[in-house]
Amino acid sequence: MLTDRRQRVLAALIHEYVAHALPVASRTLVEGYPLGVSSATVRNELSALEEDGYIQQPHTSAGRIPTDHGYRSFVDALLARADIDEDAETADAIRALRQSARELDELLDRTSSMLTQLTECLSIVLPARAAYLPLRSIGLSTLMQQPEFRSSLVLVPLLRMIEDDSLLMYINDAAGDDGPVVRIGHENGDESLDNVSVVASHFGSGADAGIIAIIGPTRMDYERAICAVEAARHALGEI
Repeated sequence: MLTDRRQRVLAALIHEYVAHALPVASRTLVEGYPLGVSSATVRNELSALEEDGYIQQPHTSAGRIPTDHGYRSFVDALLARADIDEDAETADAIRALRQSARELDELLDRTSSMLTQLTECLSIVLPARAAYLPLRSIGLSTLMQQPEFRSSLVLVPLLRMIEDDSLLMYINDAAGDDGPVVRIGHENGDESLDNVSVVASHFGSGADAGIIAIIGPTRMDYERAICAVEAARHALGEI
């Protein structure tokens, strides 16, 4: 269990890394975040976080980046917050789409496009009847702009999972029934997804439950993704 101060330092490092995709130096945290402690204390906290496996120092870089373990601690703290909730603006926008969409497939496609624009990740929104049909993904070109997916070693395995429908089957199994479930990197249990995080939920209930998923690098904006999926779950669950 992390102390409050150590959790704040970890959260600041993750926010900085998510924003810039570069290893984070202690000086950046001291100058850019209201941590209320000295630079020496921040360095000590970073050393402790690294020793405990929450962050790591890639190669000879002076900065550090989060590990899957660090992201998990951050996400668990997010999910435990009383104020983590749906993005009301997104939910209202999806409800407005319901009024203009001529059929369900159009509504889901437009919702997926909206989630892609909001999260800059791959977004999948599918009805129950499409659960095992070829996956139609929206936002792949956006995802490929992320630094992590410029490497074929990361991108190609994900593309293969999209093509053979195994990604669709995976998110259907991983999705939460009562809200978003977050799987981070190695937690996915498939080496093709070692560099990928998934935020997924069902909407509706029973045999009529559809799927909402945000798929992106482990360096995703988790709060934004969780709130977006929750908003879509509520808005589409009203259909």
